[in-house]
Amino acid sequence: MITVAEINIAPVKSMALVPLTETRLDLGGILDDRRFYLVNSQGRLLSRRNVGKLAQLVTSWDPSSELLRIEFPDGNVLEGTPELDRPVWTIIWGRRVRSRALMGDWMPAISEFCGQPATLMMSDLPCQVFDEFPVSVLSRASVERLSSQMGMSEDECLATDRFRPTLLLDGCEEHEEDGWMNRTLSIGDALVRVLAPDPRCAIIDQDPVTGETDTEAVKSILGYRPNALAAYFGVYGIVEKPGVVRVGDRVEVG
Repeated sequence: MITVAEINIAPVKSMALVPLTETRLDLGGILDDRRFYLVNSQGRLLSRRNVGKLAQLVTSWDPSSELLRIEFPDGNVLEGTPELDRPVWTIIWGRRVRSRALMGDWMPAISEFCGQPATLMMSDLPCQVFDEFPVSVLSRASVERLSSQMGMSEDECLATDRFRPTLLLDGCEEHEEDGWMNRTLSIGDALVRVLAPDPRCAIIDQDPVTGETDTEAVKSILGYRPNALAAYFGVYGIVEKPGVVRVGDRVEVG
């Protein structure tokens, strides 16, 4: 039986994941996922591709109270209701996203941490700042297979949050998710349609807690799953029917 093992979001893109026990999948994805993101001095997306240690920043966002919290590894905390600048357009993976910069102490503190000018942005609408598709799905069995390929014992298995899946699944065969293209997953009250393989980048080579490069996961994927286009690992999907999803929910593949 396939079940949901983990549900993850990142209130601020590229910062530490926040695990959930339940959430609502809306048509655009999870409303609180990646509501905030960083841009550099040229207005371009700033992520762990550029600054790996963003993984060290622990965040929370409460939309009901409009309270954002960012905790730095030295214990310092930025917390408050975002005061927003005028709306501007930024480009996220080829899409125009209307957002507003956070004013106040956010920019200097994050810029100092990043070692370069950085502006924290809040998208005007939720579900805008995903990569290719709003939901990523990965099986634990695939992570275990990759770990074995890299010579790790069962006790040394790669941490699943290295791959930042929206939904991590238990009960699958290794890479079973590859066979779900254009099929629907019934999960709790929601339906997710799988549309594409997930192309991986150097972020999965980084320790998910420190952001330091500590392994060659991308090279290892290509070693046993060669592909001229990308190191595909896991799948992407969209929400066809909104609904509540919980850890432990059964997943039916249609």
